[in-house]
Amino acid sequence: MDFTEAVRYIESLSIQGWRLGNARFEAFLARLNHPHLKYPCVHITGTNGKGSTTALLSSILRAAGYRVGTYTSPHVFDIRERILIDGEPISKDLFAEGIASMRPLIERLSDTEHGLLTEFEIKTALAFWAFERAGVDIAVLEVGLGGRMDATNVIVPEVSVIVSIGLDHTDRLGPTHRDIAYEKAGIIKPGRPVVSGASHPEAVAMIERVAQAQGAPLYHVRCTASPVRAPGTFVYTPLPSPTDSAVRVGCGEWEIALQPFLIGDYQRHNTACAVAAAVLLRERGYAVPDSAIERGVSAARLPGRLQIVAESPRVVLDGAHNPDAAAALAKALPRLFKYRRLLLVFGMLAPHEPSDTLAHLLPLAEVAIFTPLPNPRAHAAETLLQRAQAWLEAHPRRNPPALLTASDPSQAFQRARELADQDDLILVTGSFYLVGAWRDLQ
Repeated sequence: MDFTEAVRYIESLSIQGWRLGNARFEAFLARLNHPHLKYPCVHITGTNGKGSTTALLSSILRAAGYRVGTYTSPHVFDIRERILIDGEPISKDLFAEGIASMRPLIERLSDTEHGLLTEFEIKTALAFWAFERAGVDIAVLEVGLGGRMDATNVIVPEVSVIVSIGLDHTDRLGPTHRDIAYEKAGIIKPGRPVVSGASHPEAVAMIERVAQAQGAPLYHVRCTASPVRAPGTFVYTPLPSPTDSAVRVGCGEWEIALQPFLIGDYQRHNTACAVAAAVLLRERGYAVPDSAIERGVSAARLPGRLQIVAESPRVVLDGAHNPDAAAALAKALPRLFKYRRLLLVFGMLAPHEPSDTLAHLLPLAEVAIFTPLPNPRAHAAETLLQRAQAWLEAHPRRNPPALLTASDPSQAFQRARELADQDDLILVTGSFYLVGAWRDLQ
């Protein structure tokens, strides 16, 4: 089995969909000799910011001299981005070897009451296997969906992190902040510290309740200008920065000033969550000096988050796919970039509701181009157009954006470039699938 065959085999499991619950996955990991129990882990969830926080903490730990495995989702350009060893995607050979070795176990399991693994479960198992094979010192794992019933929730982490709570995936996680907080708080384990960056009162209360029930020390992350720091709280304050992300983080008498490479005001919160996790790891005996925190934060990279990929006109890729992420993106764009006009290229997957996300982006755009995505869950371009028209009718403006459709991402990108002048900005957003299509089509 080569790399291409391995990817095709994984994709063939997509018919299983996304089935929450871990009895099947735990049975498979037992057949694989429990690779996820062979090294310590940190577990990270959140509605938004969990990918950035995972990248930041992994970079900090690498700067501290640890061999680090990192598992994230979704990937943007290459499936191997999901599984990093010391910041580098696993090799195609190792990827193929892992899938080839697991395939007989998967197929034997399918003949039992457990049935066939899902696509996400086999990707997660491959990460666990690859980290054991590489002899990592510690792994940083990003939750796929929710937390309590996610395939990654088979570990007992050194530290758990809940970056944020917002209304996303409500069809699976529940309709309220309280419901979603309960699902994400499922990663909290007995006696293990947890970092919470949640701000909604219902979410805060639920996380506190679960942490107390688990006997897990809880540390809040808050943005505040007050010099008073409550016990058990990491606070952060913005610092002047052309990238909008410089931040001072403190807890008790300790504090540190940091300049992330990642840009955008929201990265201050993600950085504070990653730093809080690093400090708690330090308290648990890991050697993570302040100098490693500084170097790691400045070195962290992550594709598809306010990523500049071209100039004249400038092209920015961002995977904002829900209202909270779109609101943060809309706030960041005029602060970070100078441009005459903004041309929006937008695609989105169901069950996300386009109107709620477009409400933050359409007011900035002079042209919006809607495109379907190469995914069976993609909204049709005409559906996106209708949602945009309805929103603009309900929120009239003197100069509404021109609304266009494209048959596919390639046509959308080409049309945006044709319409854009050198001092314009093209924003590609709405889905990581659309962001990933940019490089594939260049």
